[in-house]
Amino acid sequence: MAVSAAPHIDDPTNAHFVHPVARALLPLAIRAGIHPNLVSITGLGFAGLSGTAYYYWHDWRFVVLGFVMMVAWHVCDGLDGALARATGKATAFGRVVDGTCDYLAFFAVLIPIAVGFPDWGDKLTLCLTAGAAHAVQAMWYEGERDAWLRRSAGVFTERPRPATGTWYDGGYNWVERKLGSRVRAIDGALSAHPDRLPAYLNATAPLLRALLPVSANGRTLAIPVFCLIGHAEYFWYWELAALTLFAIAMAATLRRAEARIVADSTAVLDQSGAPARHR
Repeated sequence: MAVSAAPHIDDPTNAHFVHPVARALLPLAIRAGIHPNLVSITGLGFAGLSGTAYYYWHDWRFVVLGFVMMVAWHVCDGLDGALARATGKATAFGRVVDGTCDYLAFFAVLIPIAVGFPDWGDKLTLCLTAGAAHAVQAMWYEGERDAWLRRSAGVFTERPRPATGTWYDGGYNWVERKLGSRVRAIDGALSAHPDRLPAYLNATAPLLRALLPVSANGRTLAIPVFCLIGHAEYFWYWELAALTLFAIAMAATLRRAEARIVADSTAVLDQSGAPARHR
């Protein structure tokens, strides 16, 4: 959850808590000379503490503690990117560190829950399978947001991503591009008809905000809910089934919204090959 330049697509948890706290801490971090990568690693430490608490998920007090520690991770995750940009320390390597810590954070939280079950082997398999679904959903989510943000800035071609040259970095960029951030027909339509950009932004911004359940914030909110009802394992079924279906449905909804803008923006060719008016 980086500090966003477009609050109109931020979910309420970011807009009203995580980002304001990160912004408040930013001057302190700058004055202290803290490196952004250290913030990322500190956030991962909070996730580890969260996982330690969630190991005792049958006790509501540890569930609350685990949730608070996870919120601290979110604040660090918002602060590291803002700090990197403010201090000119944004690098390809830092992006890899940030992304890696994001994924490790959830494993650090969920694996202790899995091993706390008597049949921990089966639960661990379920946890790791759900984690793979989580990774795909998260990359799709970030890709959709990235594409929306670049379009809102008037950029209708794919922006090059900094690369370290490692297999991980290249693979991450490739999957994210394929899932959400690649150039689509809407980019060509908006490039040819930039006057349609406000209509596109207004039509799709509510859909981006509605993606909260598949975001890291949504998962952080869901984990304690399933723990408190006494079925922590339901969270993994939630990821595997409910969130997968939700992501597929929302992707289709976004594509339909884009298609309507394309249809309104693109001249229709008649059989003679001459541009014809919309009927």
